[in-house]
Amino acid sequence: MSDADRLAAHLADRYSVEIAGLEALDIGVFRVDRSDGPSWVARVFPPSRPLADVEGDAAILRALERAGFPAERCAHNEPVSTFAGGAVLVSEFIESAPPLRPGRSAAILGALLGRLHTHAGDGLRAGGAWHHLSFVGGPREEIAAARELLEDAQSRVGLRDLALYHRLCDAVERTDDCHDLSHSFVHPDFVLANAIPTAEDRLVIVDWAGSGRGPRLWSIGFLLWSAGARSPKLVELVASRYRRHIALEDDELERLAGAIRARPLMLECWSFCVGRRALADAVVVADNASELAERIASQARRVFAQRSED
Repeated sequence: MSDADRLAAHLADRYSVEIAGLEALDIGVFRVDRSDGPSWVARVFPPSRPLADVEGDAAILRALERAGFPAERCAHNEPVSTFAGGAVLVSEFIESAPPLRPGRSAAILGALLGRLHTHAGDGLRAGGAWHHLSFVGGPREEIAAARELLEDAQSRVGLRDLALYHRLCDAVERTDDCHDLSHSFVHPDFVLANAIPTAEDRLVIVDWAGSGRGPRLWSIGFLLWSAGARSPKLVELVASRYRRHIALEDDELERLAGAIRARPLMLECWSFCVGRRALADAVVVADNASELAERIASQARRVFAQRSED
């Protein structure tokens, strides 16, 4: 029996439902089609992630539902179970409508992230780390995980590539974790890839693993990056809608470029370390990302400095 078959059998037994099929959507993420009801999403976590942490994900989804925030919803009143030594979280599958216009998506994401960041997150677990690097903590833990992956990868770096390898390591060491800046409730990956368009011309945010209390600058930094990598106009829309809810502090504005370049660098480190990107290519992409981050930050600062007209 395959792993997918075992997962289907587990869900059928756990929830007394009929499973028609599973489709992999991402690493450890499956669409679960039921013959007796609407489809679900099953997020399967490794045994290294404690059950209590996944139950924390479910608690956050319930809190978002109570607040009326457009996020995925738990699919059952007991959405967390144990499978193959790890935990599984089931949520409702969201049927995707055609993509929204880029400007519309950027504006909605900026507004929603600003709304999320108005919540201080007091009492919440530390959050904000990208879960492919660290399931716990925030930017500090994400950076530490990237550093550890690079150390493990050194043994397969040839002598002629050592200089490139050390450039990547040095860039990680210089990364600003923003730990001393303002904290709020954050989603670690608040970008279009985790925003499902609906028939009502809106977006629903998914993949809340790793959410919690963390530096808000790191969070808005990645959204600005994802917008600026597509179009300067989208940076203006994200920043203008975000500032309706949040006025960034002077220290945050000064360190904005560092926060914008941080996640792209982490992505390149991960891609190299897991064999998805050649070292030379990862260094080139990371260098280009640093240059683009400066331009995005300069543009966003001008928007954030404007007096709100709304």
